[in-house]
Amino acid sequence: MAQKAGVGYLVFARKEYAEPLRFQGEWVGLAETEAVFQRFGQDWLEVVLVPERAVRWVIRSPEREETHA
Repeated sequence: MAQKAGVGYLVFARKEYAEPLRFQGEWVGLAETEAVFQRFGQDWLEVVLVPERAVRWVIRSPEREETHA
């Protein structure tokens, strides 16, 4: 996959397959393995970088309040 400098990513990681991916922070730049692990640590089983431009926010309308019984 071609990469460009300055691209922003959301970083998710987990230490075991049984646990969910958890947000770790943001990364800007080339998604180079060593640089990412240097910043977020080497003890991850899996690290996923999601391009910020691929994220689609779905926000609930403020007038639609839900009540919980």
